[in-house]
Amino acid sequence: MLLDAWIGNSDRHHENWAFIDLEGNSYLAPTYDHASSLGRNESDEQREKRLKTRDRSFSVEAYANKCKSCLYAKVGDKQPLKTFDAFCEAANLYPKAAKIWLRSLATISANNTLDLFERIPGDRISSMAIQFAQEILKVNQSRLLEFGKNLL
Repeated sequence: MLLDAWIGNSDRHHENWAFIDLEGNSYLAPTYDHASSLGRNESDEQREKRLKTRDRSFSVEAYANKCKSCLYAKVGDKQPLKTFDAFCEAANLYPKAAKIWLRSLATISANNTLDLFERIPGDRISSMAIQFAQEILKVNQSRLLEFGKNLL
């Protein structure tokens, strides 16, 4: 859930979770299907506009803050939780686990993620997509770590 909140993954629905059963013990499977994250559906033109705008309602931060999960707070809700809010709900239920994950998130730098993006062939990702994704990661990391400061 922290990863989804950090990258703005809006595709973590009921078919994108799995458990692995090993010798009678169940484990959450490694995460997969992150295609709907980091502004993948935006054009480079839109990414550039969002990166350069002074209009806070159209900024990368505004974009990141709107990322919806496929999870609902309770049965009957009309709108799913945003990815950040879904993590916060889980974190409030399991604060010790959340703090462990947040400490790990705090160790990741923009250079770490940039190194990963730069390994992607240029015909697969544009420099504008990298800049946009980097900004989403920065905005969400900051917001998540700020939330963690107030976690009991």
